[in-house]
Amino acid sequence: MASIGQAQANADLVAELLALSPPREGGSIWFAGAGTGQMFDFLDPGLLRPYRTAFTDINASFLERLTARLRGTGLAFETRVDDVERPSLAGSFDLVVAVLVLEHVDWRRAVTGMCALSAGRVFVVIQENPLDCVQRPAVGTMQVLRGIGAHDMDREALVREFEERGYGLRRVAIREVADAKKMVGLEFLKAGYCAVP
Repeated sequence: MASIGQAQANADLVAELLALSPPREGGSIWFAGAGTGQMFDFLDPGLLRPYRTAFTDINASFLERLTARLRGTGLAFETRVDDVERPSLAGSFDLVVAVLVLEHVDWRRAVTGMCALSAGRVFVVIQENPLDCVQRPAVGTMQVLRGIGAHDMDREALVREFEERGYGLRRVAIREVADAKKMVGLEFLKAGYCAVP
């Protein structure tokens, strides 16, 4: 993903979110489907120091790599093997972040799972491909998804799914990357939730 600019674009979208509308100090953030934490090669983990942060993934070895990547950064965080479609996390979160996760799961179940934790805001990054999309072979840790395959996301259907669960679309941010693909960040706000600032 880094070779075509996706990892950098995704990190930039998350950094922009935290700059424009950070959670309250001491608030909680859940990174669902966090993988190996590749974005932290391009995103300063110090941006998360004011928050209680949880990283989950269905793959334990990915979380081990993420932990090694964040070791020595001063960031206080927890990791847990968990399924975004059926999360077992307890409590609620000020912000849920899911970057390029929905393409690889039953996305409707994942949206239900994220919203079930009474998150104040949900930020998802999806990939939008051109009609003549070039499919590159999976490399590195992404090879684990080779047999699963990814499906294209319908942005309008995703927005409707969140709206049905009481989350309105607050902001859209787009980064163009190689092969005419777009990384699309969608921030959803729960009805009645007071976002800061």
